[in-house]
Amino acid sequence: MLELQLTSGESENFFHLTVTGQLESAYFPMGPDGSGLFCRYDIVAGPDWELVSGLRSAVTQSARTETDYRTVVFNMPIEFTMKSTNPYGWPQIVFSLYGANIWNVETNRGYARVHCPLSGGGGTSAERTIRAPLFIPKYSNMCSAAMSWISGVNPEMRDPKILTDGSKHKGLACETYGELVIRLQSISRGTSQMALDWGQTTVDDRNY
Repeated sequence: MLELQLTSGESENFFHLTVTGQLESAYFPMGPDGSGLFCRYDIVAGPDWELVSGLRSAVTQSARTETDYRTVVFNMPIEFTMKSTNPYGWPQIVFSLYGANIWNVETNRGYARVHCPLSGGGGTSAERTIRAPLFIPKYSNMCSAAMSWISGVNPEMRDPKILTDGSKHKGLACETYGELVIRLQSISRGTSQMALDWGQTTVDDRNY
């Protein structure tokens, strides 16, 4: 059982969210396009969220396919705790996948994002297995697209964190290939004192 240590009076002003889990693997129906794949993740949250413990970003080891040519296993642990005064800007995790092409040049192999799962409330955890589609940005003009195909270098996003804001990547041309398998669980503390209800409890469990 996960436990959060709160200082005196802090639970009246903040609630805490602890997220644990791991980036398990990347799955490609016909195998990955590149070799030596590695993935970076970044935690993105609203302005009222503060990271209490854990890493805001991290990078996996380089991995290759083994017995199953469609699956690349990372088993990268994810663990962090955040606090906030309100649920606006609920934490999201942005993943950036990279690998070498046939010319042994490093290029991006896709991006994905997921919302952290809602806590069960009351100190209980909620575990989710998420299969997040990977999408690769594409050039909008034929000349640049042809050069990208010849060189094997895909266009990269300057700041992948904009994926958490739908208004900032509207109209982005991309294609989808593969998915990331992520297992996450969350637990919250201090939500009842702030009258927050995630809607995860049944009618019989509510206190009237």
